[in-house]
Amino acid sequence: MSYYWITEPLLYFAYALLAGLTVMALIPRSSTPGLSVPAWLGPAASITVAACSFIPLLKIIMFFKDDIGFWQSFNSIMFKFSEGEHYAWILVLSIVMAVLTVTVRRNPGSMLRWLMPAALLGIAAAMSSFNHAASLFESVGQLAFFGHFTAMAIWSGTLLLAGWFGKELNRWDAFLRWFHPMAIICVIIVIGSGLFLMTGVTPEPVNSWALSYGQALLVKHILILPLLVFGFVNGYLVKRRLNRDKAFRPERWAKSESILIGLVYIVTGYMNQQPAPHEVADTLVVYGPAPTFEWFHPGYASGSLTFAWSWYGIVSLGIGLVLLWNVIRAFRKNRSALEGLLSGLAAVILLYSGLMFSVTAI
Repeated sequence: MSYYWITEPLLYFAYALLAGLTVMALIPRSSTPGLSVPAWLGPAASITVAACSFIPLLKIIMFFKDDIGFWQSFNSIMFKFSEGEHYAWILVLSIVMAVLTVTVRRNPGSMLRWLMPAALLGIAAAMSSFNHAASLFESVGQLAFFGHFTAMAIWSGTLLLAGWFGKELNRWDAFLRWFHPMAIICVIIVIGSGLFLMTGVTPEPVNSWALSYGQALLVKHILILPLLVFGFVNGYLVKRRLNRDKAFRPERWAKSESILIGLVYIVTGYMNQQPAPHEVADTLVVYGPAPTFEWFHPGYASGSLTFAWSWYGIVSLGIGLVLLWNVIRAFRKNRSALEGLLSGLAAVILLYSGLMFSVTAI
């Protein structure tokens, strides 16, 4: 099994941090929770973006190296293929971002901060040009991936920084006044572009659950449910609580939401390295069913999947939905954010199990 996929969550995480640093640099300090970000964070995130973006090219280089040798393969990919040209832009813009994050941190009022969005979006545009969506839908796929990737990063990166590095929590209500509507817009773009991309990559969504790609996609979709619940808590409910209780500390709930976001990064990274299920039956013949699918359906080898509701499935789904509601209840009862997070994670396990219990092969 290839472990290249581990670099994808790191790429998402690092790019999201750069997006968060960019957004926070453009917002007046009076409307942010007063970040105390380590000096190394921006350069480290930039280096990670440059390093992890190179992995897809490294895979191509390693594929051809046995035929033409490593250095000839390297030279061809880097200097003759469009992928190499686009990566050169990522490398240059990542270096620019590293310099800008350090410069703007030292002098927050510097006009150079307005170059950060250009460099950030330039990196995303270069990434959009050589991914699976671009090969499927050409320019429309590039645009969809660009919207999906940047919206995810702007929303999650800003939340990550506010939750883990915010020091002046008395300004959290001012932060929410602009962050909450921005997050709603980003989530709409992420969901809309994600559904569009899914139509091309996974035309048989339920049948694809038998494959590793489909299993990861299902878990990712289920993880979005507690993420949306936490978004409702951290946006709407926290704003109401702060109006009544200025001493309330919202960062623990933001950190819990950021952990869910990290899990979505991990699952997405794993999913993107699995064979895409354009034709589920053909992919099953070559790669076989996913081990996690076989836990619930031992002996399965082929066949379309259909829903066949069982008590196990219904009870699991019902408890899962109750646990989702318990996230909101934990906040309203002033219980810990950890209880809300554990409740959300347990909901994911039960909803996943409920769906697995509720499908059968025909």
